[in-house]
Amino acid sequence: MTVLDTTTPATVLSAIKKTLRLKNADVAQRLIDHLGITLTTAIGGADDTRAARSWASGERKPQRARALKAALQATVAISAIHDDESAQSWFTSTNPDLDWKSPLVFVRAAQNDEELRHLVMVAVQDAS
Repeated sequence: MTVLDTTTPATVLSAIKKTLRLKNADVAQRLIDHLGITLTTAIGGADDTRAARSWASGERKPQRARALKAALQATVAISAIHDDESAQSWFTSTNPDLDWKSPLVFVRAAQNDEELRHLVMVAVQDAS
């Protein structure tokens, strides 16, 4: 398993660390801010953007809160070095490090924390 080390840019590590204690509503809102409502809704496994709005408002707890947090960590890793548009593109492009799946498809199919950590690690590697 790959781990973050001293070669990982400090800006990426700092961006990821800032997500660690965020509440679910804040995670959802930041994903919406970075990736847009449609992509955030898809990452969370919902079909209607009203779901993502209700997560961001704190009205409802997302069923896939860990997936949303991992997606935010991946997003800030990419955005810390590049920009939000690059993060949006990264989520929808196939990736050889994710078995040629897009990160969006990968995160929606993730069944455990190990797979979610892998997603974040791939984002960190791709950001650098």
